[in-house]
Amino acid sequence: WQIMIHGESYKWIVAEAAKKALGTDNIQERIFIVKLVNDKNDPNRVAGAVGFSVREDKVFVYKAKAILLAAGGCVNIFRPRSVGEGTGRAWYPVWNAGSTYSMAAEAGAEMTLMENRFVPTRFKDGYGPVGAWFLLFKSQATNAIGETYMTRNKDMLDDYPPYGQAAVPASCLRNHLMLKEMKEGRGPIWMDTVTALANLRETLTPREVKHLEAEAWEDFLDMCVGQCGIWVGENIEPDKKNSELMPTEPYLLGSHSGCCGIWVSGPTDVGAPTDEAFSEGIPEHLPKGWNWGYRAMTTVTGLWTAGDGVGASGHKFSSGSHAEGRLAAKAMVKFCLDNKDHKPELDTSVEDLVAEIYKPVRNYMEHKDYTTAIDINPNYITPKMLQFRLQKIMDEYVAGVATYYTTNEHMLKVAGEKIDMLKEDAEKMRAKDLHELLRAWENYHRIITAEAHMKHIEFRQESRYPGFYYR
Repeated sequence: WQIMIHGESYKWIVAEAAKKALGTDNIQERIFIVKLVNDKNDPNRVAGAVGFSVREDKVFVYKAKAILLAAGGCVNIFRPRSVGEGTGRAWYPVWNAGSTYSMAAEAGAEMTLMENRFVPTRFKDGYGPVGAWFLLFKSQATNAIGETYMTRNKDMLDDYPPYGQAAVPASCLRNHLMLKEMKEGRGPIWMDTVTALANLRETLTPREVKHLEAEAWEDFLDMCVGQCGIWVGENIEPDKKNSELMPTEPYLLGSHSGCCGIWVSGPTDVGAPTDEAFSEGIPEHLPKGWNWGYRAMTTVTGLWTAGDGVGASGHKFSSGSHAEGRLAAKAMVKFCLDNKDHKPELDTSVEDLVAEIYKPVRNYMEHKDYTTAIDINPNYITPKMLQFRLQKIMDEYVAGVATYYTTNEHMLKVAGEKIDMLKEDAEKMRAKDLHELLRAWENYHRIITAEAHMKHIEFRQESRYPGFYYR
């Protein structure tokens, strides 16, 4: 559960195993998948996918009996705290554009818990990890006057049994107590590194303390180099000066402290219930029970997911997501063997798929000469500007940082109207090169994902995750 890993090495090791197993000739890289394609003979079955190279002017159309959709979570649908020269700094990977959720939803997969989000508390501006400081260095988080807000506001946890009474309260509830301090003017929030390191010096040798300090820097260098830049740029030495903490903008994911995603068939071998507790409330078109098909398959035949894609299954982190991918892969092999005579047929012609992918390019080529400045044109919008619009809508109406993560049914209604118009404008996105074509389609995926998030919050009447959002 708390095994330290070095992600920059871990990824290389896994990639090397894939190369050996598949052969480099069977691996195509730098292909951005735009959409899944359903089967011509069965609208609830996946038959393939289509995407384009971000290095060459090529479109790739795939046919497949089984597809694993594992493109991470969703970042940058909310206006980030890092703006201006800090644009692009985020806690979760910025290339996670909601592709997992949007492509699955458009293919017809049942989504679940899409109202869920994660708002991590991290070192301000650098988004550096805090776990090592809390767990390894035994540091405390305090308000501006040095009070430990988890102690000061402990009574607030009684409003949320049994989660508030846990030895370590849920992440959202820790945010809930922090936000009270910020709203009532007792900010900034500090990570008391000075006291933590001073306490360690009382029990450790100078050499051991130096080693721990090196661990702190290595923690940032492994996961968040930008945080090192903040410390260096602001003359912060952790034994002499405390660092600010801040809850970030919201992220959508299903593998960390989040559980939004796609509904999949569950396990049969870990004591999962065989009876459905609320079967009378399940819509007729959905399968019943915990296990109703191949492990980790979505409600679309032939489509699997893992990691951030699997909804209602949070706290998997790195190792759990890896295990989930292996389970899905084994189930996919079994599915292919069971359906060896099936021949997938795409329900859309290759010509139409290519035309759809290159629409942003045509928007640019047909209208670029209308104005002197190519970025200002009444006939198209740049992907960057469209993303700013989406982030503004989500931030101000769907419980972003601008409203202290608070929304209501009236704000959500306005958000829905604005997202509808944004989808119309998205048809006019331009792409002047392959990079902008990538950005255009990422934005399209973000809009679909953002709409799913908004509609699920709209459906839920309660504040399901106080500290992450208030409804």
